[in-house]
Amino acid sequence: MNVRPIGILRSCFKEKFGTPRQPHVAPGAMATLTIAGDHKPEQSLAGLDGFSHVWLVSWFHLNTNKRPLPKVHPPRLRGGTVGLFASRSPHRPNPIGLSLARLVRVDGATLHLAGIDLVDGTPILDVKPYIPECDAAPDASSGWTLAAPFCGLDVELTPRAEADVAAAEARLGVQGLRELLVDLLRQDIRNPRDRAQSREGLDLGFFLHDFETRFSVKGRTAVVLRLETGTRMHRNPRRRG
Repeated sequence: MNVRPIGILRSCFKEKFGTPRQPHVAPGAMATLTIAGDHKPEQSLAGLDGFSHVWLVSWFHLNTNKRPLPKVHPPRLRGGTVGLFASRSPHRPNPIGLSLARLVRVDGATLHLAGIDLVDGTPILDVKPYIPECDAAPDASSGWTLAAPFCGLDVELTPRAEADVAAAEARLGVQGLRELLVDLLRQDIRNPRDRAQSREGLDLGFFLHDFETRFSVKGRTAVVLRLETGTRMHRNPRRRG
């Protein structure tokens, strides 16, 4: 089988930590996808602008798991296990992802997308239009997820963080940055199986756009402390300061 990307996603998420675990968790998460010229985008994208949503078939290029396990630990099970094929874990026999994204507009060869759950640089293997009468299943069951809702945190911003958000919006020419941060942190992005990461009040961070968001969690409240520019990403998966 020969598989090659049709384009590389340019996302606001710069690393796995902080990237939503599911699409549409953060409606304000933006990305662009420029279709490679050898796919003749002026022809292959004809008619796509009439759809509100698209399926993105992606390749989990940051997946380092060489030996997928038959059972996995979805974060929302808080340590419980479930079969690999009953989950959306990225650690799969073939690291292929499927995301539903909102199609904001088509600009030449570039798709402008929202509600993204993919990190910057993700290879996209295919784009397919979402067709409600074919793709939606009104009577679908939710399996184990029905009894394991996403963990919900309250989110607050310090006065400094509020000022940093306003400055970042002006610098980047974007809006809704505060809402995006709230949507992301409300889901509790920490790994529930990592006791060190879950320590009360620990100063954590993740990269978004051109800045690092520093935050801490106390009880059931996540507090955005500040946004830092000029910092460098490192390999520590907990993004501790």
